[in-house]
Amino acid sequence: MRASFRALAIAGALTAMAALFPLTAQSDVADTDGDAPRRLVVSAAEVKKALTEIRNSWRDFNTCDRSDVCSAYFDTFGVALTFADGSIAPFSHLRRRTLSAHDCIVNARAALEQKDRGLAVQWVMASQAVHPQLRAWMGDRPDAVIEALNHCCF
Repeated sequence: MRASFRALAIAGALTAMAALFPLTAQSDVADTDGDAPRRLVVSAAEVKKALTEIRNSWRDFNTCDRSDVCSAYFDTFGVALTFADGSIAPFSHLRRRTLSAHDCIVNARAALEQKDRGLAVQWVMASQAVHPQLRAWMGDRPDAVIEALNHCCF
């Protein structure tokens, strides 16, 4: 019981930080000299795996009919995503509902175009709602998911 209160306190603190400092929570880190944002090195194997799963979701137009899985809010996936540049994106209080995996990838691309990397990864994770191990793998590697999403599904 004590651990659940601790998790709830952490989630609240991260949500408050994201509300107060939205640019530091989900923006790319720029060089102090004013140069372009730094590119982080991501394992090619991880990007390839993420790209394969995103493409599989892109081709899945079936609506989600497992209400126990698809009605779950994104913030039940965990507390926050941590990117390699040190930025943290808390999970959103959104849910997939009956959207197809294809629609989840469309929403992920839209979030990425709005520079919301955290929400983009969460939508990709939602496309894998029926595969919790794969969803957890993606949550542990948000940079690979973003890199794969940049190369997929136009």
